[in-house]
Amino acid sequence: MKKTAIVLALTITTGALVGQVWAEPAKSTASQATTTIQSVKSEQNQPFANAGIDDPKVFTTFLAKLQKAVAEDNLNEVATYMSYPLNLIKNSKKIIIYTKEQFVQKYDRIMTSHVQKKLLAQNAEDVFVNAKGIMIGEGEMWISVIDQQLAVYAIHAMENPYEVAGIDNPAAFTDFLSKLQKAVVSNNKKEVANFISYPLHVNQKGKTVLIKSKKQFIEKYNQIMTDKVKEKLLAQKAKDVFVNWQGVMVGDGEVWIRPQDEQIVVFAINK
Repeated sequence: MKKTAIVLALTITTGALVGQVWAEPAKSTASQATTTIQSVKSEQNQPFANAGIDDPKVFTTFLAKLQKAVAEDNLNEVATYMSYPLNLIKNSKKIIIYTKEQFVQKYDRIMTSHVQKKLLAQNAEDVFVNAKGIMIGEGEMWISVIDQQLAVYAIHAMENPYEVAGIDNPAAFTDFLSKLQKAVVSNNKKEVANFISYPLHVNQKGKTVLIKSKKQFIEKYNQIMTDKVKEKLLAQKAKDVFVNWQGVMVGDGEVWIRPQDEQIVVFAINK
């Protein structure tokens, strides 16, 4: 994932790294060993030096203030931490945000719940750093020194049609649906049971039966996962689902999916 994010950074900035990527190792000497130890200590004291930041406190303070502004939903303050024009990447397309006013106007489309979650979960000591800047999350945001000040210069915000259902990572939903479909196709009852939230609500003709455990689900699998339910589930494309605050609907309501305890699960089946 981080490798992909690094490639992203290269696509949204000009220039490329040029130079020797492999070299014959030199003979070891006591002097070189001392230099190596000093270099390691220097890197530990200046973990953000590769991004042009000599004082670690400058970055940690910047990150803390940005996180606080986002957590408090202070749109105008968040806008002050951006570099304009700001590169916004959506579905592999680059969109330019030219001003603070434009950023605030499009805030929800730029600072999606997924971007915010990754930013707020980021610890300063765990960031990836290179000559292009400092990476937040898995490439959702990039920070660098712009005009002698730290600023966010790029944001990678995926389109998220499932956000209203509380799913902040669209890729996580499409992956979940794909894996669930594969498990159903292979008739792997135990695997399908892992995608279910218990107690599972199984509805038929106005009556609800609660399936309380994986064991019970597997025992009643053929009664729950009827031909109709399986047909609708396997025919469903992620891009065509209906979504509302209750969750994501598969088919004509045969299967309902939602996030729960930081996982995506099936919580209801209508036979």
